[in-house]
Amino acid sequence: MADQLIFLTLFLGLVSGPQRVALQPGPAVKSIRILLDGKQVAALTRAPWNATVDFGPSIAPGDLVAIGYDARGDEVARASQTVNLPRPFADFVIAVKNDAKGAPVSAELRWEHLQGAKPVKSSLKIDNKTVPLDAGLRAKLPRLDPNQPHVLAASVQFEDGFVSRRELVIGGGVGDTADALLTPVAVRQTAGEAQQRNPSSCFTSGGSPVRVSAVEKSEAHVILVVDPDPRDAVKALNLTMTPSMMLGPSVVDERHLFSLPTGVWLQLLWPIAERYKTTSNTSAVMFPPSTFVDAAQGGMLWIVTRAYSGHFDKDVPRLFADAAGAAGLDAITGGHRRAVVVVLDHQNDSSSHDASSIRAYLSTIGVPLYVWSVTGPRPELTGWGKVDDISSPAKLKVAVDRLREDLESQRVAWLATEAVSALRVQSTGRCNITPLARWP
Repeated sequence: MADQLIFLTLFLGLVSGPQRVALQPGPAVKSIRILLDGKQVAALTRAPWNATVDFGPSIAPGDLVAIGYDARGDEVARASQTVNLPRPFADFVIAVKNDAKGAPVSAELRWEHLQGAKPVKSSLKIDNKTVPLDAGLRAKLPRLDPNQPHVLAASVQFEDGFVSRRELVIGGGVGDTADALLTPVAVRQTAGEAQQRNPSSCFTSGGSPVRVSAVEKSEAHVILVVDPDPRDAVKALNLTMTPSMMLGPSVVDERHLFSLPTGVWLQLLWPIAERYKTTSNTSAVMFPPSTFVDAAQGGMLWIVTRAYSGHFDKDVPRLFADAAGAAGLDAITGGHRRAVVVVLDHQNDSSSHDASSIRAYLSTIGVPLYVWSVTGPRPELTGWGKVDDISSPAKLKVAVDRLREDLESQRVAWLATEAVSALRVQSTGRCNITPLARWP
């Protein structure tokens, strides 16, 4: 009978470097191998079932897999989670304990929230019958036949209103299962219209064709990492100092200058960290974005010169690179065309990750990165790659035109494969589309 193996450590945000990984195995599990992207990084043979796993010096997407073996060395349990790919702010697992005969006797909801919010409401059902949970989200299970499959369904609502739900199938030789989902992948239309007469001929993975459900021109999501203090931008983009011939025949509507087309939604993300204690007592660094703004509400000149209406410490360190990494993670959440724009000013970057590693991460997950400087050419910013000088309205127009053309050429392909594999697909060259993701 399949046994249970669960991760007690849930990696919901961006992660790199050495990290503690804790597991809870079922009674049949006598040893565990931990793999990161198919390579063994730890082996455990006894309690406590935890290890330190090095995720590398840079942020990179991957699969973290734990495999449990019985006393004979046969695989009896498996658990996995993706890292550095979109995950909810909060999540939980259903940890089941069995008696000596392998029958499930209790269950516990083990949860994690990036901002340390606590559960305020929870429920657990087994075979559609409610099982009471105590204050620690633990429950005694009714007597169950271990030879028959049983469905555990649980939900947890947190203080901030976020609700997470999970289902687990136990017994009957069945481990926990998940439905196969379609994964959205950003692609570039390379010529004419995308040819989709035979969608399965567009991409391959490991030499095998990957089924494509659809290729569509969806709405676009552009995240701007921009300083909440706009004084450098206001000084550089002062229209009164710019000859009208540099901006075109009419400069009547200043608010809508250099606007992006219909179907583009913008978010602003300040490079100022908000730090939280997570459930597991680690520190989470977050950069909450603004609400979505329809690009039709204002052009890019108006957007980058807006002052932040809330309170902020003007002397707090700016974390442009770290914020760009978080923006990239937000940008690939959902099936959207996407881009991240980092607007640099005179402020120094105090990020924990260097710009080149963040640029590489965004390339790996298929998010185009644009870096703009309102303070003119910046030769010292080599880690960012190409930096567009937007120190005048005319130069901003050139940068916005380049961004607009990029978004116009993007499409979203829905692939029948899981998230990490979707980033590694290759174009066959038969469909006029190629993936944006560039796996190193």
